[in-house]
Amino acid sequence: MTVKLHVLDGGTIEILDWALFQPDAGERVRRTLADSCYLIVHPHGTLVWDTGLSDAFAKEPDGHTVGDIAVFHVNDSLERQLIEAGHPADTIDFLALSHFHPDHVGNTPLFSGATLLVQQDEYAAAFSASPGDHGFDPGTYACLREHTVTALDGDHDVFGDGSVVILRLPGHTPGNQSLLVRLPDTGPVLISGDLVHSLENWTQRTVPPLNADHNESLRSMDRAAALLAEENAVLWVQHDHTQQSALRRSPHHYT
Repeated sequence: MTVKLHVLDGGTIEILDWALFQPDAGERVRRTLADSCYLIVHPHGTLVWDTGLSDAFAKEPDGHTVGDIAVFHVNDSLERQLIEAGHPADTIDFLALSHFHPDHVGNTPLFSGATLLVQQDEYAAAFSASPGDHGFDPGTYACLREHTVTALDGDHDVFGDGSVVILRLPGHTPGNQSLLVRLPDTGPVLISGDLVHSLENWTQRTVPPLNADHNESLRSMDRAAALLAEENAVLWVQHDHTQQSALRRSPHHYT
């Protein structure tokens, strides 16, 4: 059995002022972002990477408005997609979150049996006395206190064979991480997390004002660029709507 990578629809985000992510975008320019999640099926277990927007938002036909920042839209539940893929949420072995912002933790309650893989400083910030300093909302991930947690301090080879590796790439948040999946047919894929929010962010090395650490963000982008060159890998930017819309969606998969 080979490693399989499924692309899941975690909703879409209508950004009401793209200058928050691309400072030279102009005044009140709107942009639609994808909010992709991923299922990795390995001979020795399953991993879900990020959980998107809450399935509960599907009940709001006009979307869920977040102040004057964004509107969240969910058309297809993550729970249903995992069942269709043959791996219901309650059977998943590992849950890895790129970081704890609300658009990445929306369906964490579905994965009560999974071991959480997270950088220890990200976890500490999320459950600190002032999580809002990092844009975290504890109400969206409170259930994670009950999870079995593997606290990471750096990169982590999930299954021990180099095929699925969590990379510590901080800057957006204290413990932001990305995921490298080495597929036998497709080749290596680096799944961004919020290392960047669009392909333009990547090519222009743009650091949004909302990032926790500007210099760490740049160092992480430099490290990712070196890895992409070394591995001859492709970068999948989770929030880039054009790129993500062109990918095959689950139940189809990449090998």
